[in-house]
Parts: sequence; structure tokens; C-alpha cells
Amino acid sequence: MMNIKGKLNNPMATNFISLVLLQGVNYLLPLLSFPFLFRILGVERYGLVTFGYALMQYFVMFTDFGFNLSATKYISQHRNNLREINNYLNSAMIGRFILCAISFLVLLLLITSFDKFKLESTLYLLYFGIIIGNVMFPMWFFQGMENMKYITIFNIVAKSLSFIPFFIFIRGPEDYILVPICYSVGFILAGFVSIFIVYFKMGMSWYITPVSHIKGALKDSSTYFLSRASTSLFTTSNSFLLGLVCGNTAVGYYSAAEKLYQAYNQLLSPFTGVLFPHIAKSRDVAFFKKVFYRISAINIVSVTLVLVLASYVLQIVYGTADSNILHIFRTLICACFVTMPSMLMGYPFLAAMGHPLFTNWTVVCTSVIHITGLFILYLLHSLTPVSVAMMVVFSETLLISFRIWGIKRFQLFK
Repeated sequence: MMNIKGKLNNPMATNFISLVLLQGVNYLLPLLSFPFLFRILGVERYGLVTFGYALMQYFVMFTDFGFNLSATKYISQHRNNLREINNYLNSAMIGRFILCAISFLVLLLLITSFDKFKLESTLYLLYFGIIIGNVMFPMWFFQGMENMKYITIFNIVAKSLSFIPFFIFIRGPEDYILVPICYSVGFILAGFVSIFIVYFKMGMSWYITPVSHIKGALKDSSTYFLSRASTSLFTTSNSFLLGLVCGNTAVGYYSAAEKLYQAYNQLLSPFTGVLFPHIAKSRDVAFFKKVFYRISAINIVSVTLVLVLASYVLQIVYGTADSNILHIFRTLICACFVTMPSMLMGYPFLAAMGHPLFTNWTVVCTSVIHITGLFILYLLHSLTPVSVAMMVVFSETLLISFRIWGIKRFQLFK
């Protein structure tokens, strides 16, 4: 009994449990809300709100600017120097708010210059609350400090409350405008709570840091930003490009399948969130290998089961096993055979073991090839939801191949 209690009091175990709870809410709420929205709004309106959300992910990526990796690593390595951490925290926060202001100007340019965005300008403006809330929420600070327990409970409450209006007020396709409002309220509420905990509960103090420190924080993160931007290119860009080329209905079908594909991949987030700071600090290769092999084995069995039961999964989640969604879903799920081990090899291991540039290179190269493939499909008039899904499988297979080669090259498993 004492042994179990001792393990639970271990910072890494506490961190993991907190991340599991946080990720569980981030996982379950969309899994409940997306099927509801798909049924109530219909394919076209659902495609529209998904297209708007995909656009916001570009701004999320830009304002994150790689801090979720660089700042986590920096704070983890300087955890015993609170003054240094406080200075870095403020520099990073100011830098991100500057990036947020730039993002808003870009959004204004889009909705005033292009008819595609001008027609639904209110929708996109209401969605921007996601960006503001995300900038206010320094997840990287809590991960670096390996202290997630305070933020977890408040974030769960805030985001849970933001989803309640979905089921109360959205009654038909005409209520689609409420979707961005609900999202924005949840993100901003979570952001305010996290700011309160950082500066009033965890001993940090707010002050304006020198410009050189802000530039330094942004410069340190720029290496990771390129990789994160590349990741968004072959995830977010799929729905975004389909919306531009094929319309909202095509996005609706693709997104319905992609949400389940992403939900499966998100199961790994608690592991990667805990492993990255732990491996960066301890360089415990033996521990990583044990985790890697066990998760990979479970993944193979799980993906096989999902493929066999795909039509039943769609029937349960969306109330339909529509052939349009089914073909896309089965294609995307095939990618999960490689996405799980690939994610584990990336930032929790290769980057933490001192090879962030190589890890970034694998993502950048894969993304360039992925976008090139989508462009070729467009030129050949073959850009469809299924062809995009097939391109995802090819790109993810290429990515894991690069990372396996890197581990062998640097002899990390030895």
C-alpha cells in the first residue's frame, strides 16, 4: 500500500494523471459534441464551422510559435531558478500577445479582401476568441514545472461549461453561429483561470521584460515553430484546402472521419506531454524503450479492431455509416499503424535526446512532400476527401521512416 502511495506522489505520476484527466476532457467533449453538431447542423453547415475552425488553427499554430516545446524544455531545465523562469514566462507571454495582434490583423485582411471569407465574416471574428484564450493559457509553463494538478481541474470546469450551450441552444442548421461563441467562451475562461493560478497561486509576478528578452524567447522558439507549422500543414490544411476547392459538403464528410482519426491519435497526448520533460532531464533510454514497445503493440491490436468495426463505430458515433465517410475513415485509420510510434519517436525522444533540428527536419520534409502531393492532386483534378486521406497515409509512413533512420543514425536505442 505504501509503495502504491509513494508512486502516486511521484511528480511524474501526478503529472501523468493530471494530463490524462485534462486530455480526457479535451478528448471526450469533442467526441460528444461533433456527432451532435453533425446531426443537427447537417453536412454543409457542419463543413462550414469545421472550415472556420481549421482557419483558426493556423493562427493557433502561429501564436504558439513552438513554445509548447521550447518553453517546456527551458522551464524544465531551469526549474530551480524561479527568477529565471519568471523572466522567461513574461517574455514568452508578451511575445505571444504580439503574435496574437498580428494574427488579428491578418484575419481582418482576409474578411475584407476575399469573398470566401467575407460572406461569413461574423463567424470567423467570433472564432478568434479561441486564439485569445489559447495565448492566455501557458500549458508549456505547467508542463515544464511538472505541475499540472492546479490547472487541470479549473480547465476541465471551464471547457466543460463551454460545451453545455451546444446541447441547449443549437436546434437547427440556422444556429451554426453559436458554435464559435461556445468555443471562444471556453478557451477565454480557461485562459483567465490559468493566468490567475500562475500569478496568484504559483508565486510568479507580472512585469514588462526588456525587448531583448522577448526577442530571445521568440528566437529560441523559432526552431520548433517551423516544425509545428509543418505539422499543421498536413493536418489543418487538409480540411482547409478541401473547403477552398470542393466546398463545405466535402469538408463535412472528410471532417466527420478525421475527427475520429484525430481522437484516436490524441490518446497518446498524456504520454508525450509527460515523456518530453522527463526524457529531456533524465535521458532514460531504457525507460523510453519499455514504454515505446508496449504502446506500439497495443496500438497494432487497437487499429486492427477499429478497421474491422469501422461501420459500427460510425453508426454509433454519427448515427449513420454513410459510404462517403466510411471510405475516408478506413483510409485514415490505416495511418494510425504508424502515427502512434512516430509521435513517440519524435519530440518525446529524438528532440529530448538532443536532436530537435533533425526532428524538425523530418516534419518539414514530410510536410513539403504532403503539400506538393495535394497540389498535384489539385492540378490533376483529383483532389477529393478520399485522395486527401490517402495522401495522409503516405505522408505519415514517410515521416516514421525518417525517424527510424534518425534513431539508427544517432544510435539512440543502443
